[in-house]
Amino acid sequence: MDATIQPRDACDDRFPGRQVVRLIRRAIERHRLDLSGLHVLTEAGVGYRRVTPVIAALAGAEEVYAVGRDSVRSARKDAERQTAYLAALAGVQDRVRLLPTRLQAPLASIDVVTDLPGVRPIDESIARNLCETAAVTLMRGVAHWRARDVDVATCRRLSIAVAGLDEDAVDAYRYLSMEAVWGLLQLGVEVVGATILVAGDGPACGKVARGLAQAGARVLMAAPEGAGRISLYGGEKAGDSLGDAAVRGRLAEADGLVLCPAQPDRRTIGAGAWIDAAELAATAPHLAVVSLAGELDRRGLSRAGLRSWPGDGDGAPGDLLPQPLIDLHAAGLKVGEALTRARRRGSSPLAAERLAAAEAHAEQLPKDLGAPRR
Repeated sequence: MDATIQPRDACDDRFPGRQVVRLIRRAIERHRLDLSGLHVLTEAGVGYRRVTPVIAALAGAEEVYAVGRDSVRSARKDAERQTAYLAALAGVQDRVRLLPTRLQAPLASIDVVTDLPGVRPIDESIARNLCETAAVTLMRGVAHWRARDVDVATCRRLSIAVAGLDEDAVDAYRYLSMEAVWGLLQLGVEVVGATILVAGDGPACGKVARGLAQAGARVLMAAPEGAGRISLYGGEKAGDSLGDAAVRGRLAEADGLVLCPAQPDRRTIGAGAWIDAAELAATAPHLAVVSLAGELDRRGLSRAGLRSWPGDGDGAPGDLLPQPLIDLHAAGLKVGEALTRARRRGSSPLAAERLAAAEAHAEQLPKDLGAPRR
C-alpha cells in the first residue's frame, strides 16, 4: 500500500467512498435530477473528479460513457481505475462505460454531453454525429465558456441546444469561503482574529466575505458594492477595487488578501492587473495571497517574497472536498436533462434553452457570438 497516495486518489478504504455516494444521492434528490432513459457522455476523472459518471448513473441514466485523458496532473489509466472503483462501490458499474477517446462513444445515441476536460473539444466532429434532440451542458457558468472548448456556433448551426449553469442561482459559491480558509491556513494565516482583505467584483465575493467573517476574521472589502450591503456580509468597505489608492493604503492592516474576480481569466496581480506584485510587497511584505479565481503573477509574487496559494498543486474546491463538485455537477447535469427533455417534446433549441433557464437554473449564452472568447 502506497502511503503517499492522497485519500481522494485511493481505491481502497482511504477514499471516503460511502460518504461520497451518500452525498451524491442527496444531491440528486436536492436537484431532482432524473436521467432515466437518457445516455450521457462525460469524463472519467481522478480524485473527487471521478464523481460525475456515478452521479449520472445513480440518477437513472441508461448508459454513461466516461472518457479518461492523460493530463499534466494525471494519467488516463488512473482516471479509469478511480472512476471504475467508485462506480463499483455505488453499484452502477454495469452502466458506466469507460472509453479512451470521446469519438469512440456511440454519439448517435447520446442525449447529454458535458463540457468537462475528458470530452472537450466539443466541435463539429462531435456535434454532427449527435442525435437530433441531444444537448450540451456547460458544467459552469457562461463566463467560463471558451470557443476552443465548445464550438457553440457549430452546435447552433446543427440545432444542438447548449446552456451553462447559473452558479449563483444554485448557490455554488457558498463553498468558496471554505476554500479561502483552507488557502489561508496553508499559508500560515490563522483566520480567527486575522484581518483579511477580500477583493473582487462578482456575486461570489460577498459569500466569501460572509464566510470569513463567520469564521472569526475581520473582513475588509474592495468591491463595487455599497458600504451598507458590505456590512450585511460582516465586512467593512475599503474601496471599490484593489487598484484604489484608499484600498492600497489599508493593505498593511491585512494579514491575508483573498482575490475573487467575476471573470475566471481576469488578471489580478501583475503587469496591467489590479496591482503589481512588487508594489504589493512594498506595501505589505508580510501578506499572504489566496486566489479563488483569475490569473496572477505567481513568479512575481515569489520574487517579491510573498506567499501565495494555490501553487502548482490542488486549489479548486473540488480538489479539497467532494460536496462542492458533487453539487456543481449534479446541477450541471440537471441543465442537460432539462434541455434534452424539452427537445424530445418538440421544443426548438432556443425554446429548450429558455425552458431550462426557467426550470433548471440554466444560464443562456449570448444570441450573437460574433466575437467569441478563444
